[in-house]
Amino acid sequence: MRPEIPLTTRDVVGVDLTHTRYADEVAYAKGGGSGSGGGSGGGGGGTVSFAPYTSGPATASAGYNITIEFKGSWTQAYYDIFVKSADYLTSLIIGELQDVTVYGGKGGPKTVDDILITAELGAIDGLYGILGQAGPTAVRTSNSLPATATMKFDIADVDAMGLEAFADVVLHEMAHSLGFGSIWDRLGLVTNGLYTGQNALREFLAMGGTGNGIPVEQDGGSGTAGSHWDEETFNNELMTGYINDGSNPFSAMSAASFADLGYVINPNYASLAEPYMYA
Repeated sequence: MRPEIPLTTRDVVGVDLTHTRYADEVAYAKGGGSGSGGGSGGGGGGTVSFAPYTSGPATASAGYNITIEFKGSWTQAYYDIFVKSADYLTSLIIGELQDVTVYGGKGGPKTVDDILITAELGAIDGLYGILGQAGPTAVRTSNSLPATATMKFDIADVDAMGLEAFADVVLHEMAHSLGFGSIWDRLGLVTNGLYTGQNALREFLAMGGTGNGIPVEQDGGSGTAGSHWDEETFNNELMTGYINDGSNPFSAMSAASFADLGYVINPNYASLAEPYMYA
């Protein structure tokens, strides 16, 4: 059983659950190995500390913002990957959410505009073990949309996999941090192993799928089962539970699923998605 994410109110978001079992545990390079990504040690250059980055409209009330706080020292290349993922997701999600005040973290209460993600590169369990942990740490009472999240990756694995694969992993995990898979049960979007959200289902049917729902992964344990598209059905689509060698496209089906979560998304979301062939 996964522990519950703390509910929130307008004033109190909840207790920080960073590094609990709720975090998504990632497997990469299906079948072993280090995945694609243009070689090893893809970070390049020296490490420095980066100030928080906020993606989205400069005026907070004009749309959806993702703020990332970077813990520790980062290379420019790894920082840029996080920035690119946040920029992409704030081009997809465009609706402003109500600000909330977060309690329970270091430094006392803080007001969150839309979502605050803490990003960290550090030691977890060494090369080829758990690549990362990611997911919401507090959600809103009114709609269950995340207010805070954590993304932590094992630097040994990151350095070995290369930039292309790491970019896929970061977008995948940031999508979880915004609610993909991590709040499906809370919203009642999965029934008998099928995702039934109407926006993503419409895209699934449009690309040749059949039935009353989208197959959800049932294997892989608590970090994978129930919170991803089914790997056997969707193979290299980015939001299955495994990052494949080569291309891992973020499909229109995945993009549309954010509307099922309750976000206001870009009406041209399909043009933001990557080409994906469902066989």
